[in-house]
Amino acid sequence: MIAPAEVIKALSYVKIYHPDVIGVVYTSDTRWHFYNSDFEMPAFGEFIDVGILEDAADSVKEFPAVFEPYD
Repeated sequence: MIAPAEVIKALSYVKIYHPDVIGVVYTSDTRWHFYNSDFEMPAFGEFIDVGILEDAADSVKEFPAVFEPYD
């Protein structure tokens, strides 16, 4: 599945704060799970702009969906 531009933007944005992130999973209720190679989710602090992450979730049309930076 090709990642929408908003998902690519969100992955790039999260990687600024958590460079070990390698992908993201979206569930049918539009929740996201950014993950590292151990499938651990980074802790997001107040500095993360959740609007960017919400825009990415809204751009996904089929669920569940998994995207990695090079999809």
